Amino acid sequence: MQNRLREVRNKTNLTLSSYSRMIGIPPNTLSRYETGKREPKLETWKKLANFWEVSVPYLQGYVDEYIDIHDLNEEEQDAYNRITDMLCEEYPEDSISWAKIGQLLINSAEE
Repeated sequence: MQNRLREVRNKTNLTLSSYSRMIGIPPNTLSRYETGKREPKLETWKKLANFWEVSVPYLQGYVDEYIDIHDLNEEEQDAYNRITDMLCEEYPEDSISWAKIGQLLINSAEE
């Protein structure tokens, strides 16, 4: 599955170098994340998603629906943050699957 890191960066016309300076991650590391040659840890996914103001699963390519985490109400944002924080602490090696579960929980809360 292809992540959306390059896609969201290209939509803003940011170069890898300028993006790197803004987010504080070396350009070669960001490039590897974009190409899928290296997988970010959940904490890094959260940092990247917060920068772009999207959900982690959207950025990872798991969901097609664009969800701006700022569109969630305060209760939903709090739940999303608590869930992703907890999962990051408890299961740091399973970041992809746990991020998808977090998104599913958000979707069910919206219904």
